[in-house]
Order: sequence, then C-alpha cells, then structure tokens
Amino acid sequence: MTAASPLAALRPAWSDSIAALGSTIAVGIDLVEVEPLRQLVEAGGPSFLDAAWSRNEQREANGQAETLAGKWAVKEAVMKALRHGIGELEPCDIEVLTTAVGAPRVELHRAARTFARGKRIATWHVSLSHEEGWAAAIAVALPRRISGAETLATTEEGSKHG
Repeated sequence: MTAASPLAALRPAWSDSIAALGSTIAVGIDLVEVEPLRQLVEAGGPSFLDAAWSRNEQREANGQAETLAGKWAVKEAVMKALRHGIGELEPCDIEVLTTAVGAPRVELHRAARTFARGKRIATWHVSLSHEEGWAAAIAVALPRRISGAETLATTEEGSKHG
C-alpha cells in the first residue's frame, strides 16, 4: 500500500472517528429470529408481554413481532455488554424506546442501572437492524466524559459552596 492509496487517505478519518467515541467500556451484540418470537408472544399472551417489554415498548411496537424482536435484540446486547443476563436482570430493567427520528435509545432501570453505575457506564450507543425475518442489535457502553465547560461549571460551583 502506497502513501497515496485510498486506504492511507482514510486512516486519519477512521482514527478520528474512533477517538471521538472515547474509551469504550463494553460491547454487546445479539440476533433474534422474528417468527419464533412471534410464536412465543402468541403463546404467552399479555403476561409474557408484560414480563419482557414495558408498557411504552409495547405501545411503540403496536403488536408488531418484528419491532418486539428488535427491542429484544437490543436488551440482549445491553445485557451482554453489562456481562449480566436474565436471572440477574429482568428484561424490563432495560427499556428500549424510539427517538423522534426513529433511532433506538436505552433507558436502564433497577438492577441494570446499578450494574451500569458499577462499571462507570454513562452512555449507550445502540444500533438495530431488521432483515429477512431477523433482528440484529449492537450496544456500545461508554464512560461519562467531562467537557471543559462541565469542569469549569463544577469548579465554579465548588468555589461558591466551598
């Protein structure tokens, strides 16, 4: 590969994009087949839905098995990143909601929040995809990054109260 090659030209941009993420604490990934999940939802009924998805998640899914499978894949990816699974976490400890632009976002509750705090996880980046009867998700856990403005505000606040 020569210095003028396309890969060499992309290397600085790639390095900058990775550096912008900060130090990753953990990554999780999951793949869910939609049809078997749809069958579980039908067999389990409302009690199964309530055990696995919050009311908000169920409302957003509007009965669509593909959407529930995607949310389940995100939950599993987050559990893997936390290195804790079902039994230590309830599925509703991880809530997968949708932003105004349609992107998934994660809210942690109860044990999941406790495990994340213990690992110093403050931010989640999640991505979700559906393809031919499958839902796939990846979750990247990041630590809290303090910006210069936050540091200044904390220092000023400390001097006011100190």
